[in-house]
Amino acid sequence: MRRGFGAASESRRHSASGAPYTPTKLYQPLAVGDYWKYICNQTFTIEDRIVAAYDLNGRVVYALSLQIPSSPTKSVDVIQLLTDDCKIHPVTPAKIVASKPVLHQHYDYPAPLRGKISRIFIGFETTNRTPLGIFRVAPYFESGATHNYGYNLGRGVMEDHGPHYRYDCLIEKYVLRK
Repeated sequence: MRRGFGAASESRRHSASGAPYTPTKLYQPLAVGDYWKYICNQTFTIEDRIVAAYDLNGRVVYALSLQIPSSPTKSVDVIQLLTDDCKIHPVTPAKIVASKPVLHQHYDYPAPLRGKISRIFIGFETTNRTPLGIFRVAPYFESGATHNYGYNLGRGVMEDHGPHYRYDCLIEKYVLRK
């Protein structure tokens, strides 16, 4: 669910040619310490956070820890490695969130065990009212339109519906380390 993505520590960022990296405002910020907390169905919370950064062949990749609710008392924890250069590399290659999403384009990514998660951008919309207000988001629907994430430019996911739309998880708090 997330990907191809956002601003990290600008002071150490460089392109493949060694030139300084020019940051772009993207849909999924990436910096160690970034944190998103959601209230789901107004009864329980889940959290996503960037927990580490690694050097992979001279490229910075970030570990995004996700909690995906499977019931009001249990979540599946997933770690995804992400980069913000939108290029394909030999680590689970996939662009999951585009800096300029294309209507009805697929942004599929490898499934945890085998196969792929089918993901499509459907157009821009607004979130349901969250504890922080209403946001304009780029929603991506996945798994046969049984789950979706609404990304707000420069902030990340503001609303998460799933799995099978059983849970509406609304942003309650977020911290971005620039």
